[in-house]
Order: sequence, then C-alpha cells, then structure tokens
Amino acid sequence: MWYLIYAVVPRGRAGNVIRIAEQAGSQGGTIIHGKGIGRKPKRFLSFEVEPMRDIVWIIVNESNYQEVSQAIYDSCDLEQEGQGVLYVEPLNAVYGLVEQEEE
Repeated sequence: MWYLIYAVVPRGRAGNVIRIAEQAGSQGGTIIHGKGIGRKPKRFLSFEVEPMRDIVWIIVNESNYQEVSQAIYDSCDLEQEGQGVLYVEPLNAVYGLVEQEEE
C-alpha cells in the first residue's frame, strides 16, 4: 500500500521538506505553490499581505511513511503555530509510479 504525505509550509521551505523526506527514505515529491486563506491577511502600511504557502506531496510506501512523516514534522518545527501542517492519507491505487533503485 502507498501513502500520500501532504506538507503545507511557508513559501520557500518546500525544498527543505523534500530534502528531509529523501534523507528519511522517500524518492522525491511534488511542490505546488499556493495562498493561505484561513486567517485574516496581515496589513503592512495600507497593503494586505497574503500568506503564501508551498504544498508538498510525497508518495511513500507503507514500510516507511511513518518515518518520513515524523522526520518532516520534527525537522520543520510543525508544532509551532504558523510553521505548517502535515497529514497523511492512504492511497487506494497508484498508477505510473516507478520505484528507483539506489545507486
């Protein structure tokens, strides 16, 4: 079985999430840029500053999804407010994914 790890972090931190996940055993991921809308935007002078986010998708095997997700959580200080959110979903089917052999 495969799992999809979602990490939503402040803009610019997605590369760090990918690096941590790879060190924990994943084979990469996908980064999507987004905008947070859950909180009222902060104001600077007369401008509203929208919270920009990076969304990272990482598909991992059942054998290491807990290790990868825990490494991301611990390394990205996600217990701190505003640092992001992490969640994991099981995938019913995955097509086109090829596991890469380590060199």
